[in-house]
Amino acid sequence: MSLTQIAPDLWGTPHWPVEDYANTRAYLLTRPQGNVLIYGLGFQRDEADEDLLDEIAALGGVQVQILSHGDEASHSLEAVRQRFGSRLACSAVEVDQIDNYAEGLSIDLAWEPDCADDALDGLEIMATPGHTRGSISVRYESPHGQTYLFTGDTIVPKDDGGWVVNVAEQQGGTAADLERSLLALRTQFFDLLASSAYVGETSTASPSREEWQAIIDRRIERLRVWDAARA
Repeated sequence: MSLTQIAPDLWGTPHWPVEDYANTRAYLLTRPQGNVLIYGLGFQRDEADEDLLDEIAALGGVQVQILSHGDEASHSLEAVRQRFGSRLACSAVEVDQIDNYAEGLSIDLAWEPDCADDALDGLEIMATPGHTRGSISVRYESPHGQTYLFTGDTIVPKDDGGWVVNVAEQQGGTAADLERSLLALRTQFFDLLASSAYVGETSTASPSREEWQAIIDRRIERLRVWDAARA
């Protein structure tokens, strides 16, 4: 079994290394109106994990795949679309980067703040730029009683209980945008956070409201120190 069940309607894919110290994974959210695959799968199109795709198919396939930012683009996007006939969604701000990733890859749904699309029903998509210029986060209130927050790489957990934020300036990220996004996320309360990348093996976290606010405050403080040192 490649998928790991995290909640009654939420499954995590295997861990894929992205750096010596970091991993990434995607999440399958099962819904009566159509399943959502959040983030990208780590394999390449010519080495597709057919067993994993079979498991996803057994759970109802994929209606739409949502990328939080351009780093999640790989040839696997086309493999998912070919297998399930799914639509590919990302922030309208990052369409060019993802659309140009590989020949033949195109975005089916470019999200903007006023976007209304049946595939996104029940999903609260938030613009959270700063890590990259078009990063987004996704909030979902599960009918099973939990709220999930998918933060992409805007803020990610570490095995030691710490948290990381990172400005990818080469992809249009800025410290000012990231601080604003962190302040917006500070007001979001949830039962489970699931990031895209993470340091170590821990990809999810469930801090209390007070812990979450303290986490954000510390990250903003460190971000300001980092930005001031570069001035």
